Amino acid sequence: MKIQLTSLLVLIAVQNALSQNEPAGAPKWRTTVQMGIQAGRVRPDPGYPNYGYYYYTVYSPVQRPTGNRIGLTIHATHSYIINTRAAVGVSTGVDYYNNSAFFPVAGIIQGDLLGSPHRISPFYSLESGYAFRGPNPHDKELTGGWLWSPGLGVRISRDNRTGFLISAGYKHQQARQTASVDGVQTLSQIEYRRYNRLYFRMGFSF
Repeated sequence: MKIQLTSLLVLIAVQNALSQNEPAGAPKWRTTVQMGIQAGRVRPDPGYPNYGYYYYTVYSPVQRPTGNRIGLTIHATHSYIINTRAAVGVSTGVDYYNNSAFFPVAGIIQGDLLGSPHRISPFYSLESGYAFRGPNPHDKELTGGWLWSPGLGVRISRDNRTGFLISAGYKHQQARQTASVDGVQTLSQIEYRRYNRLYFRMGFSF
């Protein structure tokens, strides 16, 4: 009897914690759609690439000049609201880096920083996942890779379901390009890419 009573009290406490600060009738699911830009500074290419298992010490590639890059980002999430401080879900969209596009699919955690419903609520987001290659000038030679992204934003709510979003943050995206050195030999050039961008987005939640 004591064990059953203790279990019941623990269950009630957990349920109260999950529903803390959650208004009655609040929706359990939330979808957001945002669009914006992401910008970063690109470094020049390194001097000596790696061909297979061999390092060639005499090679003078045409180096990519350093400079700022700006690309389009479209971001959508579908998440389950645990309480005002935490919601878990999946994010997807499309990101453009220079002339290459990637389709990210990631798990995401979001939540309000104030912990209680407000008309204007700052929020955080953390996401990590994998991006698949999209349209690019290298076709199948380019593959996607792991990504992670923290961010902060502000939600201006119209009611319990809809709102306007402004968000900003950092995104790290990995990719890999494998290209043959010439049309005869089996040696290949492998380039490991690391895209680091700051993003700024605006959109809606519903």
